[in-house]
Amino acid sequence: MPEIDATYDAWHRTVPSCFEGLVVWPRAFRQHEDEEALAIKLVGVDSEGRRCWIRHDHTAVAEGFDIDEQPIDVLLGHERRTAWRLRSGYWLLQVDRIERLESCAPRVVNQPVLVVREEELGL
Repeated sequence: MPEIDATYDAWHRTVPSCFEGLVVWPRAFRQHEDEEALAIKLVGVDSEGRRCWIRHDHTAVAEGFDIDEQPIDVLLGHERRTAWRLRSGYWLLQVDRIERLESCAPRVVNQPVLVVREEELGL
C-alpha cells in the first residue's frame, strides 16, 4: 500500500489548477504494481469507493544485446497517463511520454489535457 501522504501529494500537485474546483477529491488510495511489466497504477477512490483519480506509469522494454553480445533489456519509452474525474462525470486525461529512451536524445511529449468519457481513458 502506498504511503497516503505521498500519494495524496502526487494527486494534489498534478491537478490542473484551472480544474481544481471541478474534480472529485479522493478519500483513499490503492496501488497496483506489475514488476514484470514495469507498470504501476495508483488509484484514488471517492467516499463511495468509485475511482476518481488514476495515474498509470508504464515503461516499454525490448530485448537486446550489449557490446559483448550478452542479452540485456533495452528501455524504449515511458508513458504516464493521469486522469481526474470531474463532478460532471467526465474525466480529464493527460498523457506524458518519453520516447527513444535507448538513444542519446530522448524525446519528451507532453500532450494537452483532454476532457473525455470514462470508456476513452484506456485505464
